[in-house]
Amino acid sequence: MAAEAQDTRRTVQVALNLVSQAVHDFNARWTDWSQWDDAHAFVQDGNQEFVRSNLVAELFDIARIDLAVFADADGIPVYSTGYDRAGKRWAPLPRGIAERLRVGDLLFERDAPPSAVRGGIVLLPDGPMLVCSQPSVGSSGLGPVAGTVTFGRFLTDAEIKRLTEPAGLSLAVRRLDDPDLPADFREARTAMAGPDAILVHPLGDDRIAGYTVLDDIDGRPALLLRVDNDRAILRMGHDTLRYLMLVTVLVGLVFGGVTLLLLERLVLSRLARLSREVTDIGGVGDLSARVAMPGTDELSRLTGSINGMLSALDANARRQSQQKAALEQAKAAAERAHERSDRLLLNILPRSIADQLKEHEQLIAEHFEDVTILFADIAGFTSLAARLNPTELVGLLNRMFSSFDQLADQHGLEKIKTIGDAYMVVGGLPAQRPDHARAIARMALAMTRAMSQFLADDGEPFRLRIGINTGPVIAGVIGKKKFSYDLWGDAVNVASRMESSGEPGRVQVSEASYALLRGDFLLEERGLVAIKGKGAMKTYWLLGEKTPQ
Repeated sequence: MAAEAQDTRRTVQVALNLVSQAVHDFNARWTDWSQWDDAHAFVQDGNQEFVRSNLVAELFDIARIDLAVFADADGIPVYSTGYDRAGKRWAPLPRGIAERLRVGDLLFERDAPPSAVRGGIVLLPDGPMLVCSQPSVGSSGLGPVAGTVTFGRFLTDAEIKRLTEPAGLSLAVRRLDDPDLPADFREARTAMAGPDAILVHPLGDDRIAGYTVLDDIDGRPALLLRVDNDRAILRMGHDTLRYLMLVTVLVGLVFGGVTLLLLERLVLSRLARLSREVTDIGGVGDLSARVAMPGTDELSRLTGSINGMLSALDANARRQSQQKAALEQAKAAAERAHERSDRLLLNILPRSIADQLKEHEQLIAEHFEDVTILFADIAGFTSLAARLNPTELVGLLNRMFSSFDQLADQHGLEKIKTIGDAYMVVGGLPAQRPDHARAIARMALAMTRAMSQFLADDGEPFRLRIGINTGPVIAGVIGKKKFSYDLWGDAVNVASRMESSGEPGRVQVSEASYALLRGDFLLEERGLVAIKGKGAMKTYWLLGEKTPQ
């Protein structure tokens, strides 16, 4: 049927759009790396500290990549590796990729446009791989081109399923040059003509398939794609045909009966009466009304059938009304539950992260190059907690942290979590902002002032130890149950050490944060402080704002 074939072609086009979107997303995913100053320096000097700090196994697992290559401007790899995600271990470069790692193919020349991207599917002996190569141009995005950054991901069955699962498609992908192609793939390969052709072929009474060809990164036919569809349209057509045949038979019987009645002049008046009553019922739309026609002949029996039909229609209308009411109630309840779920989700996750989760994104992780983290701890709270009952303790913490939450909202910052009497907040993510350090500093000062309203059992206000640090982090959602949005990275650890090595009632700032704050805030050099895991670090006390906002 034409409608069935058209529907299958639309489904194949949806699958092609998903593949095209996947290629685009994979290319966009690595733009930050091509414009990262650290990577730009690495392809020139090969400093292994960059590898130890950034090219870690967690990156390959989170980003689902199986290949990473950093080459200099002459096409000589500074760093190259494969990764076995199933075994979570490093592996040699995938077979066949080394021949493509040359200038003019996957690697860029010195005079390549800074915004150039070479991305697409590369056929390798171990399977098709999604590859993205971009010139390393630094944070300015203007060059010069110092080399090439290349990442790759095998298009395994699991990746294909991840790609098409949100759309509910049944998708199979095979190599065009596979000598062991199934019979239907071989027939499709032979029958298809033209690079953009879509072939529709039934697989049986219940299934129909659409086939098309995917090109590789060089524009050559590489993969044969098949999308399976249920043949619901065909079954609907058969049902419609049977219904039309039944209706035709019924109409013929009715017309035959009418003809016979017309021939029977003695029943013409009764027939007219019957017609009026049926018309009246149809005009008012009262299905509870009935037609009165005494007697035992065919016309009376027809009247009984009409009354039976009216009874059935009346009962069906009542059922539909009840079902509609129940459906409206269920819909309203579902909407209320959805609103409650959204409010709860937004209480524990940023809105952009919550939106990604609702779109069924399996793994949420993102690198942020420059954010500012604040840790705060209530001095002396542990000893006080031993003297308070649980209700008083939780009530006091709730009032303190609720005031901190209001301050975070006022300054446009993201609360991350609380641990016991410790509070963590960050500026510059998930929405990036250039004044993240200043916003965190203002919140730290506001938190210190807010503590004056909370008194310990000796009548003295509580005091906070606050630590602040600026640097790169990885942010994401972990866990499948009771999931949380959290941060990882050395910058987080240093911020925590700033707090733990500080003094009650004071805000200790790292040298990285000091560089961003010294123009707008009053700071006092503390000197070198022994920081666990980092050695001696120069730190500063945040005293106030030069021109309060």
